[in-house]
Amino acid sequence: MNYMEELIPLLDLDNPKLKMLGNITGEKLVEYYRNRENPKYLFSIKDAEELVDDQIIDDAEKVMEHDIFGHKFNGPIDWKFNPTTETSRDNEWSWSLFRTIYWQPLARAYALTKDEKYTKEFISQMHSFRNAWPADDFIKDFTFVPKQPFPGTAWRTIETGIRVYTTWLPVFEIFRHSNVITGEDLASFMLGIREHALFLMGHYSNHDRSSNWLSMETSALLQIAIMFPEFKESKQWFDTAYSRVMHEVRFCFSDNGIHMEKTPIYHMVASIAFAQALVMCRLNGIYVPDYAWEAIRRSALYICSLIKPDLSTPMIGDADRDDLTTRRADTSIYEGMNLSFFPKDLNELRAYMNWMYELFGDEEFKYFATLRKEGEEPKAKDFKYSEEGIYVMRSGWDSKADYLCTHSTQLELGERSTHSHNDCMHAEITLKGEDILVDSGRYIYRSSIWKDWRAYFCSALAHNTLYVDDHEMGEIKGVDRRRNVRCLCFYFGQKEGLKLIDLSHNGYAYLNDPVFHRRKLILLPDSVAVLVDYVDGPAKEDHDFRLMYNFNTTDVALSGKHIDYKSKNGLEFEVDFVSSVDFNSYLLCGSEDPKGGWISYGYPVREPIGQVTMAYGGKAPFMAATIVKEKGSKASVSLDGESVIISSDSGKWVITREGVKRV
Repeated sequence: MNYMEELIPLLDLDNPKLKMLGNITGEKLVEYYRNRENPKYLFSIKDAEELVDDQIIDDAEKVMEHDIFGHKFNGPIDWKFNPTTETSRDNEWSWSLFRTIYWQPLARAYALTKDEKYTKEFISQMHSFRNAWPADDFIKDFTFVPKQPFPGTAWRTIETGIRVYTTWLPVFEIFRHSNVITGEDLASFMLGIREHALFLMGHYSNHDRSSNWLSMETSALLQIAIMFPEFKESKQWFDTAYSRVMHEVRFCFSDNGIHMEKTPIYHMVASIAFAQALVMCRLNGIYVPDYAWEAIRRSALYICSLIKPDLSTPMIGDADRDDLTTRRADTSIYEGMNLSFFPKDLNELRAYMNWMYELFGDEEFKYFATLRKEGEEPKAKDFKYSEEGIYVMRSGWDSKADYLCTHSTQLELGERSTHSHNDCMHAEITLKGEDILVDSGRYIYRSSIWKDWRAYFCSALAHNTLYVDDHEMGEIKGVDRRRNVRCLCFYFGQKEGLKLIDLSHNGYAYLNDPVFHRRKLILLPDSVAVLVDYVDGPAKEDHDFRLMYNFNTTDVALSGKHIDYKSKNGLEFEVDFVSSVDFNSYLLCGSEDPKGGWISYGYPVREPIGQVTMAYGGKAPFMAATIVKEKGSKASVSLDGESVIISSDSGKWVITREGVKRV
């Protein structure tokens, strides 16, 4: 039986539009889809023709040569091959291959040139994929994410969902206009789409896995149901997917619009996946509840609130550095954002902001979409998200602003810790628009054999906070992979001319001799930042205390408790440290043993940075203060008993546990 013979019995021949075709043939079906105007997709080929990018043809040519994610296949794509076998042995490479995101350049190149060689390559790879990964056995096996030998399979729900809404549907919207697609090609594609729907119908994570999977699974199934009403099962798919989407779009986001995993990448994954489904509903006359639209709007406003002076996002949890200003938002070789197919812009973060402006009209979306050229900056500068454990302060929205972000990621009670880090009260500091102290990123996942590197990048060592006794924050004996830390905010706001965040967490309560950390994070008006740390406890035992400082470059010089730092743009800063007990200091830069001094801006690439450790072996209690300032600034910090004295050109303050006094 050929593909068309297999397909026709699966179609709803009572569909009025199909009835008009009479006896269905491959040629008739190709012509039908080439000219079909309804249902409406998210964009048209005309939108894709508006892309202005001088490298997209080169990208497409690399895909034509089967040069994918840094590996060039010698001949046809081997869908079972993984080039990391002898190194990191990382399943994520294969899972990225199975997501077929590299079909996007083929479709974009076709839209711009109408050269059918790109269509032919897409068709060839689509047939090759289906032959390499037949779906039947996976559809029949209802085990959710069955155990898989390296390098995994193409049929996890996450890959299945991503394929649908990032490549299979959007590239079909472009390639359906081609003149070289045959009836057999179309039938194979439609059978493949049906397989995706059947798999998603029978395999639903249903809160058993990280909730970003839910957004991909539900959106993909709903989009298939809307775009392929010609299948007999499409109504059943629609009824199931519609309920799932309208439930999950509210379940997955807090009232502040923040996704339950609390990391910018996966937040945007969920926001865009759900937004696609909602927009497709609206385009096709399907009701969407008000709360669904507002959840998406708030989710986009949250991303706006995080954006740093250089128009990038902080790397909270498993996140890369996403940049509004560059050709593409992230630099990951594979396992990148995998968010969508925006027809007019390759930068997904920038395109997302444009899309949100089109949907909701908030001027701050336009402000970021146009890189501050149009629209209006957000009215607020400071954002307190206590429910989620994320706090942001800034002096302004311009490129030379001061910026302070701290996060104490709080997941839903019982939620798996998959994409969060041991980062409680991590301090991200930018002064005069220059990154100084930063989060180190994610680097690589547990699916690889480099689990020691995964552990390092998740640990407090890779964040600017307190690390104690090799004990991971919130670790509870007998409880696996749960992020059990809870942080309490004593104060957030302006006091006596200072911007102040005052926090404490329970992350070290399960030590044999519990330790309790309280931190005040302070921004002064004259581009100075201060950290005040109080460490307390029963003081029955000595501990290995380490206050960590991860800088954004390797240009770091340490002299006792004084640090000189030069930013990527050449601005010079100083950091001074004072404490009530005797700390030692040491500097690591790109160290393998012990691990230290690394940053990862994109998966799976790491590069050296300067990492300073202030270390103390002994008992609590003690206190410490750190001042970060431009080189030459007269600002200073000192201890006076249990008080911290801050002096600068803008004033003098006494900081105590109870509050702040200007003198």
